[in-house]
Amino acid sequence: MIKKIIEIKKDISFDDEVELSWFDMQKPNLTAVSKKGVDFIIKAKFTHLHENDILVDEDGFTIKVSRSEDMIYILEFKDALSFAKTAYEIGNRHQPVQISESKIVVLDDISIEDIIKDCYKNESIKVEKTRGYFKPNGKAHHSH
Repeated sequence: MIKKIIEIKKDISFDDEVELSWFDMQKPNLTAVSKKGVDFIIKAKFTHLHENDILVDEDGFTIKVSRSEDMIYILEFKDALSFAKTAYEIGNRHQPVQISESKIVVLDDISIEDIIKDCYKNESIKVEKTRGYFKPNGKAHHSH
């Protein structure tokens, strides 16, 4: 039986936990399965989920939200021009990015597969595919 989440709370005790990726936490409508095997559905009106949110279902059962690691690419640049061009191309695809000095971190996503492929060919860009916590800059993944 699928449980319907009716409320999101903070700082209360919980009965179960669920690990969600960054992308899943941004979805206004989500179905997932908790660690104890509870199927649930949530419609988060006007917001998205945050780490440590407590989801309360219609029966009062509570599920704590935890972040899972995502498949990410870490792009490290040796020159400013490659950095700027790559950032521009990723931004043109409306993908969320985590930018720091000479590095860009992006989620492994099919929509930027060609950009990543080109980065591997560019000797001034070091590309690492790994698992990690994605923390995009600004108000990433917004709607217009």
